[in-house]
Amino acid sequence: MKKCAYCGRENVDEAMTCPGCGEKEFKQIVPPRNQAVPPRKILGEEHLFLRLLVALGVWVVVSGISLHVAWQQGNHSFFWHRLRETQRALADMNQAIVAYQTEFKVAPTNFEQLAGMTNAVPEMWEWSQVGFTDSWKHPFIFSKEGTNCLIISYGRDGRPGGQGLDYDLTSHNPHAEEASPTFSQFFGCEEMRGMIDWSFICGGLAAILSFATVRIPNLDGRGVIRLGFRLLATLIGAIFVTLTITAVHFPSGH
Repeated sequence: MKKCAYCGRENVDEAMTCPGCGEKEFKQIVPPRNQAVPPRKILGEEHLFLRLLVALGVWVVVSGISLHVAWQQGNHSFFWHRLRETQRALADMNQAIVAYQTEFKVAPTNFEQLAGMTNAVPEMWEWSQVGFTDSWKHPFIFSKEGTNCLIISYGRDGRPGGQGLDYDLTSHNPHAEEASPTFSQFFGCEEMRGMIDWSFICGGLAAILSFATVRIPNLDGRGVIRLGFRLLATLIGAIFVTLTITAVHFPSGH
């Protein structure tokens, strides 16, 4: 655009004369300084920093969800074979106690009497051969009050009280929910190391994917919304893959 030097009317660049006054002399219109510079975009180092921050957040979220799923899956895994064996032994002993009371009309007073019930409970022969110790090699505790007979395992630590694997199991309630391994016990278990490592690896792969695919737009209203949808789509896809891998215990050997 150019402005007529006489009347100040704006004209297109191709105009030879001003249609308002017929003047042939024009002045070039210079845009104001604050309009000459386009809106600032997030580029360069600041752009890289935000993408790294997003990738870190994705890594934390995906790794955390994967670890939680692995922990829950681990509670039903064969890795806790010591807990399962102890629970099975207590269930067998409770069955032997019931069989003894049915046959003799009194409660047994020691393990030797229970060991004699191998005809009614064949599994009792196995436990009598190992000396009535749980899978952590701690002796079972025989307790009798009146007509009530109770067999106790103090769990992995061999001491009264405790949580998770250290929870006290009894022949009356061998499968107590409180005996499920706690998260700290799961995280510190070497047998679970494969699942734990792969939870972090999956989080890292999701972080790399988000860093490579997510672009930071101008952070105006629409830009923030677009960024949120991109992150959500990337996170959902990464979590789906992570949960699938973790749910099949890959590569723990299960």
